[in-house]
Amino acid sequence: MRVRIAMENNIEGRTLAWALDYPGCFAYGQNEAEALIRLPHALLAYEVWIKDHTQNSWVDFDDLECRVVERFDTFRMGEDYQPAHEGEGYEINAWFIDDWRPLSVEEIEQGMLIFQWQRDELLAGLHTLDNQILTRDFPGQRWNILGIAKHIANAELWYLSRMALTSITYRQLKKQPEERLSQTASLIKEIFPKFAKKVEVVGIEGEFWSYRKILRRTLWHQRDHIDHIKQLAFGSG
Repeated sequence: MRVRIAMENNIEGRTLAWALDYPGCFAYGQNEAEALIRLPHALLAYEVWIKDHTQNSWVDFDDLECRVVERFDTFRMGEDYQPAHEGEGYEINAWFIDDWRPLSVEEIEQGMLIFQWQRDELLAGLHTLDNQILTRDFPGQRWNILGIAKHIANAELWYLSRMALTSITYRQLKKQPEERLSQTASLIKEIFPKFAKKVEVVGIEGEFWSYRKILRRTLWHQRDHIDHIKQLAFGSG
């Protein structure tokens, strides 16, 4: 099976390999070669994870052939819309030609299942971890685990705001992490099904957005931080 891959270079000093037809599946590497080497393992783990959650899996990898079809070099842009130095300005993340493709009803349904399974996993962690771990400050980390949970919800609202899909503001978000996550999950469940078969691209603050890109980044971001939380709590990903 041929798997189409898009490479996003220079994202926090690494390369991110995206499996374009399998939202929520990706792999990091210090460069393209390392990310590409790691992606087959991520694909197989993704297949097992899907099959663990449903008897009607739509993923069945056999004789994997990974092919890089797109590349994007992330960069930073200042308030004057000129290139900025490392650590300054706003990071412009990948826009792929594939992001133009309209999402099918089936893709939306599958994406929503993945989102909910991820969310259940995240909430299960928040429920079971000791409060001392949830509130512990880890060296070199911007947030504790509860802060990461809030950040996930904040990012979800931000993604929706890129295409003016909600009027909710950050000030209207709930204070408690689980309530905030519930709030943004409700927005996603209401709004994402409306993406099906629509083509719309918006440019904002120097970056292009589409419905497919919002789905792609929402599932990536939640999965990425679930793994981050696991690493902090248990020393594993």
